[in-house]
Amino acid sequence: MSGSTLRIVLIAGALVLTIVLYLLPKDPLKPKVSAKPQAELLSGFSFEKYSADAKTALEWNASGKIDTWEGLLKNEQKPELYDSIAAVWDSTGKPGIAASVYERKAAFTQTEKDWLNAAYRYFDAFKAGRDSAETAHFTGAAIRCYSKVLELNPSNLDAKMDLGVVYAEGTAEPMKGIMMLREVVTENPFHENAQMNLGFLSMKSGQYDKARERFQKVLEINPSRVDMYVYIGESFVRTGDKKEAIRNFEIFKNLTNDPQMIKDIDDYIIKLKSEDAASQK
Repeated sequence: MSGSTLRIVLIAGALVLTIVLYLLPKDPLKPKVSAKPQAELLSGFSFEKYSADAKTALEWNASGKIDTWEGLLKNEQKPELYDSIAAVWDSTGKPGIAASVYERKAAFTQTEKDWLNAAYRYFDAFKAGRDSAETAHFTGAAIRCYSKVLELNPSNLDAKMDLGVVYAEGTAEPMKGIMMLREVVTENPFHENAQMNLGFLSMKSGQYDKARERFQKVLEINPSRVDMYVYIGESFVRTGDKKEAIRNFEIFKNLTNDPQMIKDIDDYIIKLKSEDAASQK
């Protein structure tokens, strides 16, 4: 599991019915994390209740194992017990709870690896937040843990990139996140995911030429990232150059083996051509 593989979402526009279903993650609600007191932010979300409800939904044997391991931890801090508890929550699709377990472990071990294990899972929970209060909780937790990672290892560019994404997408300080991402690509111009995230941010802010440059850079770094042709194509759609957009969509079609994506791209191309023909009348 790695938060570094996650992306900032595009506002899909015309792609909602096609490409966005396959290539773009859902856009979480964006709480103003740094604009309000923490107590106010969390007034609609209780992590204790969230955890208790999740535990109630567990099968009895999984719940029993957690109770046993938690009981043992009260007597002796054994790091492997945290791993066992977190593994149960991972297996049941509750990254936010697994993250809290790893954060407890990290507070004990103070290792970069354990802080990362917590941060990655908080990142996933932040992306999957069901409402603004839940997302705010996991946003703050992700920031806390990634900051700990960078205290221990300032050269961890993947962690810095993820932290930049969290700030840019989930807080009232998006420029702080953008600056972190820029610092990553300044230090390592070949950081694929940082270049990609900067491209998505440029799309969201309407800087389509800059977005295109970022996506093309990703292709230079990793030619197998053929989905970049879709994003490049969409950047041309946004600037009204449907001919160039279609050319990039056709390139993608020739490079992908996904029949559903090919069909959806074909449908999108037909739509673009139809709109273009209508505008010529």
